Amino acid sequence: MKLRAKEADPVARTVAEIDRKSLTVPWICFLIAFFVVILYFNSLGNQFTNWDDSMIYQNASVRDLSWEGIKKIFKLEQGNTYQPIRMLSYAIDFKYWKFNPLGYHVTNILFYILTCIMVYFTLLQLSINLRDKVSKDSHRRVAFFGSLLFVAHPVHVEAVTWLAARKEVLQGFFFFLAFYLYLKGRDVKDRERWVYFCFVFLSILFAILSKPSAVVFPGVILIYELARGKEGLKSFLKNHWFFVTASVMLSVIFVFILAKVMFEAGGIKPYRGATIASNVLVCVYAFLENIKSLVLTINYSAAYAFSVSMPVFRLRNIVVILITLSLFAMGFLSLRRTRVILFSLLFFLIALLPYLNIIPISTLKADRYVFIASFSYVLILGIAFDRLYVYQHKKFSKGFFRLLSVALFLFLLVGYSLITIRQNTIWENSYTLWADAVEKHPQSNTANALMGVVYMELGMDRDAVKYLEKAVELLPYDYQSRNNLGIVYGKLSEPEKALKEFDIAMRLRPDDDMIKINVSVFYQRQKEYGKAEKVLRYLLSNGPQNANLYFRLGLLFKDAGQYDKAVSELLKSVELAPDIINPYIELGNLYATRMNNLEKAKYYYTKGIEAAPKAKSRIQDLRWMVQDLER
Repeated sequence: MKLRAKEADPVARTVAEIDRKSLTVPWICFLIAFFVVILYFNSLGNQFTNWDDSMIYQNASVRDLSWEGIKKIFKLEQGNTYQPIRMLSYAIDFKYWKFNPLGYHVTNILFYILTCIMVYFTLLQLSINLRDKVSKDSHRRVAFFGSLLFVAHPVHVEAVTWLAARKEVLQGFFFFLAFYLYLKGRDVKDRERWVYFCFVFLSILFAILSKPSAVVFPGVILIYELARGKEGLKSFLKNHWFFVTASVMLSVIFVFILAKVMFEAGGIKPYRGATIASNVLVCVYAFLENIKSLVLTINYSAAYAFSVSMPVFRLRNIVVILITLSLFAMGFLSLRRTRVILFSLLFFLIALLPYLNIIPISTLKADRYVFIASFSYVLILGIAFDRLYVYQHKKFSKGFFRLLSVALFLFLLVGYSLITIRQNTIWENSYTLWADAVEKHPQSNTANALMGVVYMELGMDRDAVKYLEKAVELLPYDYQSRNNLGIVYGKLSEPEKALKEFDIAMRLRPDDDMIKINVSVFYQRQKEYGKAEKVLRYLLSNGPQNANLYFRLGLLFKDAGQYDKAVSELLKSVELAPDIINPYIELGNLYATRMNNLEKAKYYYTKGIEAAPKAKSRIQDLRWMVQDLER
């Protein structure tokens, strides 16, 4: 029996309400926000992972929200990443949530909601500007379909659920806000246009300060103008030269900052395959791998490993290169009929440029790399579903393709949603995260290195060695894993192996004082107190105001039975860092258990309580100790 349009499925009629503007802007924003909360609600119970430690758990700079603390966050320091907006957001979270991961997850989800809302508005405006021969309802459907698919896509789980990836959702919000404002303000009158452009400039500055990869924004503007083609790229540059120049200069400045930071932190790696040609091939593979992450939504992982066939001129490599060239040829050939395909392809490429290993970096592939780039994918999907929605054929009833479009859209949306909800559980804690990664990608250096750290924290040193050895086998210049191997070998009474790994780690990162401190701890465990002291004295000669080094010396002398020296060094630590509780505790313990002076023990325990009122759990323990001493 022939299906009449008015008897179409209720779901199709619901989506058709968009045509009649029943979904106002506030309702669409509410729907996006509600959908995000439903999808990521099960991530709220996730804990910090050992991938969050350096950014949040062990980062002293996020614990100070005073004016001095904020100035320090925005100060460029050697060896540190420069993402002050992200650091500031952590400092705000810490003020209210301390070390409760729930609050940090709430903030991540909030900024993801804002990002998705801006994706909706940007899709709508982009469709209006690049698609001339369609109705207003078509533009709204493209934005509606595309934004919901963006919300649900499981490749975004890493960016939302991983707390240290806060930079992605911050950058996403400011990046799409800047792009939307540019699309809105480009064709308005001069004075109003400059107001728009000022806000565009400010938004992209915030995006770069959230994550420096947003320096590609001027490239996005240029490819948009190329796709639009109404007045020509040359004319655009002539009429908007000041805005273009300011944007490019901003990007150039931060490219230099990013290169400096990466170089100082060891983020720039040797060419893979040792030649420029082989590294270009790596770029091509990385490009296709990121497309695969969007299209083939299976086996997402916190760490990946994929191989590049060498030498360069092999059949597999030639096929890969031809596929890539064909994609771009298709994009340029489509320019006459539909500008959106070329724009989407070039947007994807521009957004991925910082991650394609043109300048070699440590990680070839990560889900977070396609967070911004996935915009082009949902744009294409939104247009595809819209075209199917309005398609008609005389052999089919009027509502058939409308129903088919909605059914296929919902099938994809539900599929993405289920994978996203499941993927959130993998990020529950460090063990679940890296056990999954090692199972899926056993040849990943990152997965093995951090699985080794998990076992170190659990005290399962033999298991830790297995994964750490695999990590350095896969990536010999992984100084952190070599440092961890040195620690574990020391605990397992294998001193020769321990010293060998420490030596390699120090040669790889001679400026990393933490490795040297670990060497001192190793000598201390071996009861070679003179060698341990020599290492700490060397570090103090370069940093005489380092309270932690005096604290380490105090522990060393305590272990060596030189209690007066231990007290002297601990007092120096207290003088330099009077608000740190650990030296007071050690002084109290020394007087109580080793020097038999209970009055001084009580004095230092009390000083510790006064000095660090925010360390509530430690203070309660000290209060019990003081009460025991008073009996």
